[in-house]
Amino acid sequence: MTSAPFTENICKILHNISDKKLPFIICGDININLMQQNAIPKVRNYVNAYKSHNCLELITKPTRITSSSSTFIDHIYTTLPLDTVTPGILINDLSDHLPISVLIKSAHVEKLNIKAQFKHDLSNFNAEEFMEETKETLNSMIINSDNPAAALDDAIGGIKKVLDDYAPLKKSLELKEDCPKNLG
Repeated sequence: MTSAPFTENICKILHNISDKKLPFIICGDININLMQQNAIPKVRNYVNAYKSHNCLELITKPTRITSSSSTFIDHIYTTLPLDTVTPGILINDLSDHLPISVLIKSAHVEKLNIKAQFKHDLSNFNAEEFMEETKETLNSMIINSDNPAAALDDAIGGIKKVLDDYAPLKKSLELKEDCPKNLG
């Protein structure tokens, strides 16, 4: 597929992403043979669309190899600095294409609008013991009927403490909600 409308659509997507000034990676089984960029103007235009947006092609070798030919049709383009990414081509015989990959070094990932989240670790959670200790905690509290809001705060604090004992918080990473969902 080397039609002009495809390249025009890629240009629109690249322009949209570039306007947001976000680093990005675009990859896929594009079926445009980059080995033909010097011979076929449509392929050259496709490559130039990425170059005009300061994208680097991370895969530099053929990704579909047969007994009679080889083609360079699986692509990974990025605006990330080269020292933050490690591209790869996996050698296997499961498909007629070689799988491509890119690893992003974590120091740079932190700059990509990712924040730490904490979740309760339920791997050793015992519901019966948790419920029993929660009941004991609530029963041992002195409830001040003159101040129901304070009594509720005490009860919630007691339950949180028991929960933290039985299911401690563990750090996990998630994208912030303000990250763009659709870059196209």
